[in-house]
Amino acid sequence: MDVMRTHRGLSVVLVTVLAGATFGMPSAVAGQQPDQAKGAAVLAEARKALGGEDKLAAVKRLQANGTSRRAQGNFNLEGDTEIFVELPDKFRRNESLNIGAGGPGIERKEGFNGTDFWSETSGDLGGRGRGRFGGGGFPGAPGGAAPGATAPGNDAAAGRGGQPPVDPERLREAQRRNLQAEVSRLLLGILLTSDAPVAWVGTAQSPDGSADVLEVKTPDGVDTRLFIDTATHMPLMLTWSGRGGLGGRGGQGRGGPGGGQGGANPAGAPPAGDQPAAGAPPAGVPPAGAQPAGPDQAQGRRGRGPQGPPVTLEMHLAEYKTVNGIKLPHLITRGTGGETNEEWTIKSYKINPSFKANTFTK
Repeated sequence: MDVMRTHRGLSVVLVTVLAGATFGMPSAVAGQQPDQAKGAAVLAEARKALGGEDKLAAVKRLQANGTSRRAQGNFNLEGDTEIFVELPDKFRRNESLNIGAGGPGIERKEGFNGTDFWSETSGDLGGRGRGRFGGGGFPGAPGGAAPGATAPGNDAAAGRGGQPPVDPERLREAQRRNLQAEVSRLLLGILLTSDAPVAWVGTAQSPDGSADVLEVKTPDGVDTRLFIDTATHMPLMLTWSGRGGLGGRGGQGRGGPGGGQGGANPAGAPPAGDQPAAGAPPAGVPPAGAQPAGPDQAQGRRGRGPQGPPVTLEMHLAEYKTVNGIKLPHLITRGTGGETNEEWTIKSYKINPSFKANTFTK
């Protein structure tokens, strides 16, 4: 089943951004600067719309169970996904994925507990997924590997194919940082939670209405933009800049929430969190003439080739339902260039459940 499709009426066009630059309509104010006071006010209204400050502040643990579908190179993966979050710094994702219904599959588990990161995969996709699951994506779901980083055991990690061997500790640290950044984006989207300052940077228009645009830096140092509906004050989407496409889980391709998106680095490239090259567009603004990356770009030609230019990555939030007095999205999609590469349908949430003592250990 092909999960590549156009976003269902969720795309918005940025029309007012920093420093008076305009896209779509000349409505920006010359010399306009980020406004943290307005950002805090917009965020407060949005938290009120989700259920109120008291209810959101009381969320210390969160569990979500659902199904995910995502493009992986030239084939599609689908199956069950569950995540466990304990604030401020514990996360776990379990996935059971197959190629279509009844096809070969894998079991994947990954997470972090403070600075301790772990990841393990069992099963095989008939050889088609080997070496491509070193990091997760999450619509999703957060991605565990550095954008484009390859998993230990493939040609790059082993030092074959003309590439120097990857330092396992450096790769692990890159995976942890990348996964933590993706989890922070997920929590920003569904609970409006962030430890970093939030600034209002402009407004956006779509055929269905307008949105306030807030900007915040995630732990990887990347500017992430959060779109808040001006009428309902509900979160609509997040955008940020990354390299490559969404073909794999190594740069938060498809996975489930939390999954980041972006291409992989060749061996020896800077780990996740390094800033885009000089001249790269800000998060939320597509580079001029950029085209969605294909499977070869996303995978770096089996994890070894160069990546494409920075592209704008998107996470869309929809189908809100009230759980314990808090409105939570039950459909999360990710993609770029107007195409959905990953879809996560949440069947159930649990707020402040009791976790087992080994939930956040390998």
